Amino acid sequence: MAYEARRIGRVEGLGEIYQVAAPLDEQLAAFADVGIDFVEPDEVAQVRLAGVSDDYSRTNVAPIAVKGGRTILVRGALNPLRNPLMAAVAVMAHRKGNYFKMNSEIYEAAEAVAKEQDGMAPEDRDAIFVSQKGDFNLTPKHDESRFMLGKQNVPYFEQKTTGGIPFYGLSAKSKDVAVVNYTWFYDPQGGS
Repeated sequence: MAYEARRIGRVEGLGEIYQVAAPLDEQLAAFADVGIDFVEPDEVAQVRLAGVSDDYSRTNVAPIAVKGGRTILVRGALNPLRNPLMAAVAVMAHRKGNYFKMNSEIYEAAEAVAKEQDGMAPEDRDAIFVSQKGDFNLTPKHDESRFMLGKQNVPYFEQKTTGGIPFYGLSAKSKDVAVVNYTWFYDPQGGS
């Protein structure tokens, strides 16, 4: 089945906004057909703050975890799910009820970037360690929120949440195998 991105509005500073409800690999292909890339969390926040859409959205942030290690969020070019083939593998894993698994070297590479960028402002990093284990509520004061939402951080929390955004932790069963997932924002009423 071929999915098609449909135009749903326009946001100042972002341009035309498109939407498609499809598996990740098909979503990326449909967006590529209209000349757009993987959406960043701060762009989702801008779209929501502009009143264009509150629908869920997968974002260009991927958590990576190994057993015993701190989960790392990566974005931009570091996100292995930007690759259409890797996205297809992740979709197949999800259909089987599993996380996408990669060699632990992906975690080691992300960890090196997170450590190297540790002194930078969260908004300027490409990789960041998640501050807590398991599930917790993000607030605008969390570095993870600043990392994902950038300039939209405080306005988004003030206008679109009731105090926090649920963050669901990623668990890994092995130190030798990294699990990778995508980060998505559910509708603001249901949590992200």
